[in-house]
Amino acid sequence: MTTSSTTIDACSVDGPCFEERRAGNKPFSRRKMLAGVGAMGAATVAGPRLAFATPSNPGAGDAVVVVFLRGACDGLSLTPPFGYQSYRDLRPTIAIPPPGEFGGALPLDSTNANAAFPTGIDGVVGLHPAMAPLYETMWASGNLAIIPAAGLPASESSTRSHFRAEQYWERGSASASVRTGWLNRMLAAQGGGGAMPGVGKASQAIDLLGGPAKTISVPNLGNFGIGGFRNGTRGRQALNAIHANSSGGITGAGLEVLSVVDSLDALNADAGNGFYTSNRGLNRDFQDVAIMLRSGLGLRAAAIDFGGWDHHNELGAPGDTDGRFWRRTAELSDALRGFTDDLASDGSINEVSIIVITEFGRTINENGSNGTDHGRGATIMAMGGGIQGGVFGNDYPDVIEDDPDRGDLSVLTDFRQPVSEILGGRAGVGNVFPTFTPPAEAMGLLR
Repeated sequence: MTTSSTTIDACSVDGPCFEERRAGNKPFSRRKMLAGVGAMGAATVAGPRLAFATPSNPGAGDAVVVVFLRGACDGLSLTPPFGYQSYRDLRPTIAIPPPGEFGGALPLDSTNANAAFPTGIDGVVGLHPAMAPLYETMWASGNLAIIPAAGLPASESSTRSHFRAEQYWERGSASASVRTGWLNRMLAAQGGGGAMPGVGKASQAIDLLGGPAKTISVPNLGNFGIGGFRNGTRGRQALNAIHANSSGGITGAGLEVLSVVDSLDALNADAGNGFYTSNRGLNRDFQDVAIMLRSGLGLRAAAIDFGGWDHHNELGAPGDTDGRFWRRTAELSDALRGFTDDLASDGSINEVSIIVITEFGRTINENGSNGTDHGRGATIMAMGGGIQGGVFGNDYPDVIEDDPDRGDLSVLTDFRQPVSEILGGRAGVGNVFPTFTPPAEAMGLLR
């Protein structure tokens, strides 16, 4: 049996599956569990298994971790153009000041000899001060790339709908004919498998991972297992015993899933605790991914959801560490710092590329509620041992000015350009975006 998707939405131990919870139904029965897991896991991908954590051979291909900031993160706060008085005039209560002032930006300029500015965006933008933990490490070492004013070109889509924009970014196209996620297409293009090539860190399916390559959803590694049983461990043992002498079809796929569940259950969910300031939320998600990357299960792609960025009101004044945007940004920076420090401890960072995206940016001008509304140009971040740190993209505007119609920061760089460059140079795949043709000249994002 085959299916259009092999995503496995396994559940928490002793808890019903997410789809059942959302529908308000009872947990899966044992029969439903076997049938569902079998149908979703039947299609397999043949080929060699890629090893991970071999810093001496980074050419074997990076694992790619994508962080999706859902809600449309305000790029003009994340990477503020602090030098423009026009920007500060349009945001009288929420603009991030220049470096050195109270609540001022962290400078992204050529005083960092490890950074590159190929299109001259040197000292034009900074980093939000809550990003200091990451600034002190990945930026200082020259492994953090910033791409401001990125998005889909208006010729393909200028939607301000969260749902549609998320779908277009995850599929890498606004075309109705493109129905798979670009992270899944990367896995399919690589071939090979391993037991668990793709993982989603969310309570529901992630469109980035949708498609024929095998993926699995692991909301929390320490509480992971098969749902629908009073005792998840005993239920799993019984299912293994019932089907121990069977193979093929639904049963074979179900046994493969059970094997993955057993493998994940055996992992030390506390590994790497010393690198993370919390055992919850985004820190927990990154810690789980680091553990799974080192597990030997063949993980090559992970997608992490981090919501809460739709700040239409009370975004927060400069220097206000209790402001909504500050707190969210601090959590993001703290978790990324823990993850990159964790991977750097054994050189694994040299085989991981991290890409941070969001569905669109916000308006340049603040609204009457001290927030910002849906806009266009957003900020992408990329980091890892093979990433060349700096500020990239097409020339930033000479003046930050409010569009009289919509108040947008224009999209200057097609977001698929930097992603394609990273996937091609670090993950070893060709263009995975059917409606995009990469420019002949590279941006320079890779070392």
